[in-house]
Amino acid sequence: MIVFAWYLLKVTLCAAVLYGYYRLTLRNKIFHSWNRFYLLAALVLSITLPLIKIEIVHEPEQTNTQLIQLLNVVNAGDEVIFEASKEDRFRLSTEQAILYGYALICVLILALLLQALLQIKKLISHYPIQAFDDFYFLDTDAKGTPFSFLQYIFWNRQIEISSASGQQILKHELAHVREKHSWDKIFIHSLLIVFWSNPIFWFIRKELAMIHEFIADRKSIDQHDTEAFAAMILQATIRNTSLP
Repeated sequence: MIVFAWYLLKVTLCAAVLYGYYRLTLRNKIFHSWNRFYLLAALVLSITLPLIKIEIVHEPEQTNTQLIQLLNVVNAGDEVIFEASKEDRFRLSTEQAILYGYALICVLILALLLQALLQIKKLISHYPIQAFDDFYFLDTDAKGTPFSFLQYIFWNRQIEISSASGQQILKHELAHVREKHSWDKIFIHSLLIVFWSNPIFWFIRKELAMIHEFIADRKSIDQHDTEAFAAMILQATIRNTSLP
């Protein structure tokens, strides 16, 4: 338990240094793609650097072997074995209680991730899918839409896709899909299952979400094929709704 707690502390310190550098020098820059990869690298370095051990080899000191053997014999003779009572065997120590509590929160965060993935899977199985070159489109009436996940764009049919605002939203979600932002979210959420006690990781998660939005906004301005996508989606939707 002490070893694990010490490792968590070192991870937090590494993350604080790397995130502090980002806040001081990179955060206000316009290089959002670079900032994204820096923060992802900071997460990886924070959990790997504390695992590196640097051993310093010392020359063994010459000792009196006979004296050591004599001390071992004396110590062995003084050992007393105590039989633990049944009550002590089942008593939960403070370290065990903390460890079980920590593990319980890990399980809860994992359950939240699995629940979110299950909800997305239900949407995919419930609504018809229109496949395009690099993404899949689902026209839904689900709450919280529109949004994107991996290669899927979950649209809200109350939004007119051929309108100016609809096309802008579509551009935005296409940028999320093409930049593979969902993988960043899955990665950091997976880390938070174990490192939920690290406040720096939560800050990085929030910062990455903002960077994703900045990148999607910028990419959506540069896209010129969205109008064609919107027209194809609209035609496919009309065909689906006209079927008996």
